[in-house]
Amino acid sequence: MKLSELRGQLGFVRYYLALAFVLACVFYAGHEYADKKNHLLSAEIDVMQSSIDNLKLENQTLNSELNVKKVELEVASIANEQAQLSYKEFMRKDAELREQISFYQKVMAPELTQDGFVIESVEILSTASTNNYAVSVMMLQRENIKAIIKGTLNITLQGSQNTVPIKYNLKELLDDKSNNMAFSFKYFQVLELRVTLPENFIPEQIEIKTDIYKYKTKRGSYARTIQWKEAFSESD
Repeated sequence: MKLSELRGQLGFVRYYLALAFVLACVFYAGHEYADKKNHLLSAEIDVMQSSIDNLKLENQTLNSELNVKKVELEVASIANEQAQLSYKEFMRKDAELREQISFYQKVMAPELTQDGFVIESVEILSTASTNNYAVSVMMLQRENIKAIIKGTLNITLQGSQNTVPIKYNLKELLDDKSNNMAFSFKYFQVLELRVTLPENFIPEQIEIKTDIYKYKTKRGSYARTIQWKEAFSESD
């Protein structure tokens, strides 16, 4: 049906009223559609804004963590530098202490500097004979073992006899007078001696001295004092 025929049937007023009603419906439908579309767009915008806010917050958190890591790395770097400096200072002090120890060893314990020569032990045992003792002297070369070392022990017994202080050269008290108490070794040597003490003599200390030789060259001197009671052991 054509619009002219419709207008003829409805009349002028009704026709335009109907047309106005249709236009109003179309306008209303368009308005509702636009409003719903606007609500959807607003919702999408809100979601996107929320996502943006979340991303900003996450970015801030990551930046904060990154800054913390940078600070920790810087602190670790500084600590490492300080540790390196402390280690160098420790090594320097350690070297100084070693030098001081070496110096005091030479002053207070020269026996430790004579190419490692040392009297490791002295053991004294009583025998079945009156005032007769077996003396065992163990000598070691603890360090710088490169050649045989030689020398002769000079042993002195200090004590008292009839309440009077007195000294005896051990060589004079040897049962075997031909024993000159010489030593010659590379690693260690045990010198076995038999001595008979004078009557009424009470030994208190054993003083041992010797010069150390290598290839006929004197390398130093050694001295040690041992208490008789520390070296003495009762025989079985």
